[in-house]
Amino acid sequence: MKRRTYLSAALVAALAGCSTSEESDDSPDSDQPTAQLFDDFENLDAWDVPLGTLTADQERSYAGSQSARLESGSDNQFRIVRELDEPRDFTGVRPTMAMATEHEADMVIQLLDEDENRMVFRQRMHSDTPLVHNNFGVDTVDGEPDLSAITQVQIIRWTADDDKGSVWIDDLRFAPTPDVGKVMIHFDGGHESIYTHGFPILDEYDYPGVAFIVPSRVREDESATGEHLLTDQLAELSDAGWTIGSHSMHGQNLTTLSGRDPATEVSDAKAWLEDNGYEEGARYFSYPVGQYNGAVLEAVSENHSLAFAGRYPSQGAAMNPQLCSRVTGLSAEEARTALDLTAQLGGITSLTFTRLDGSSQSVLRETVSYVNELESAGDLEVITPTEMEDSFVVQ
Repeated sequence: MKRRTYLSAALVAALAGCSTSEESDDSPDSDQPTAQLFDDFENLDAWDVPLGTLTADQERSYAGSQSARLESGSDNQFRIVRELDEPRDFTGVRPTMAMATEHEADMVIQLLDEDENRMVFRQRMHSDTPLVHNNFGVDTVDGEPDLSAITQVQIIRWTADDDKGSVWIDDLRFAPTPDVGKVMIHFDGGHESIYTHGFPILDEYDYPGVAFIVPSRVREDESATGEHLLTDQLAELSDAGWTIGSHSMHGQNLTTLSGRDPATEVSDAKAWLEDNGYEEGARYFSYPVGQYNGAVLEAVSENHSLAFAGRYPSQGAAMNPQLCSRVTGLSAEEARTALDLTAQLGGITSLTFTRLDGSSQSVLRETVSYVNELESAGDLEVITPTEMEDSFVVQ
């Protein structure tokens, strides 16, 4: 049995020696990255279906005349496989695919070489959306895959013990990654502990953070009740180079609101940021509790240039800037693994923290220290959402 590992010295050496994929158009002459089409699912004959069913659906499409509809078999999973006529180079790219689903689930895309070593990409998708592109991150590396000579592509979903209905897919592309891994450090919710505990840690290394705040909970002064940031603290963070973005007006799950409109929740928070001098940060959004549906996506896309959800690190340039990936709730060891992966394989990783207590403060301190270690070695760079918007969104 091949070992499962996130990191491999031999893999790093192999990647360093590979030429840029012909499927990527991220040359120095390009102003913006582009994502190259792998399959538009107009013809499904190239795919084998060892598990589940694969059919054309002309009632739904992202582009073209149809999408591919996938349904689980009796074992509650599906797997479709495309064998490549000739080995292809997938070095320095990440998959991005339009998807819709009847029930929330993780989707997996695997690239295999001739020895069945594989790179495994994954992303969580939510129900009640149209076909929208999801930017996949790296889940695991099995063995030592030769990404310059991939012979097989697989698309998989496991649903454990219960069927989760149909999934529709379309427009599978591969987007380039930056050669040097990029990292952002996010804080959701606008808690005062971001200022009292998080700011000193990042300031020690002169790193900018991103505070996604809840404007209705911002306090004018210490006499106001609550545990959220004061207006003066927000201003100090902004003056120190932090981005002040939106976590919606009240910071609640926008898919289950009672008595409030999600579009208003999104637009009112943006207006507050603009009215209070945070116009740059008003372009960026973090979905409360990571949840969204079609109506929420529409509201966010109308108001923001970048928005963050998802669950996996090391994505490529964003084909869908309204669903940039992030990772949340990590232990110090998990954060270190995500950073090592990003340093060795490139890509963009957003690490997200919320309220900082004793435990999460310790995780942040260890994580930022390790970011600095990798940055000092030239293996990572800390960026802002503006830098991602300017350089790592697919055109």
